[in-house]
Amino acid sequence: MFENSKTYIAIPPGETIKEQLEDRDMSQKEFAQRMDLSEKHVSRLLNGKVGLTHDTALKLESVLGIKAEFWNNLENRYREKLALVKSENEMDEDLSLLNQFPYKEMADLKILQCCKSFTG
Repeated sequence: MFENSKTYIAIPPGETIKEQLEDRDMSQKEFAQRMDLSEKHVSRLLNGKVGLTHDTALKLESVLGIKAEFWNNLENRYREKLALVKSENEMDEDLSLLNQFPYKEMADLKILQCCKSFTG
């Protein structure tokens, strides 16, 4: 599940795991068994619904042969991008709300002090 804003795209590590499973022709069920995780948890991991823990990263290293450090870094970058996406989207929502105010009319009526300009 990708999260995005105008500037950022947050791609969960599960997308990379899915690619690795496809490359290995490994089913989600087989992967869950090898990881010693429930199929439900694996599904949630692949879809970005749960975070990738350090323990899971170690299991991924064992099952897929890709260093735990890679998976931990991928999760950290995802969480950082997710925070940036959330922040930017919240700012866009705030600007949208601000743009609904009749600023010029309020300034003309001296309800607000006039300023040079506001662009959002």
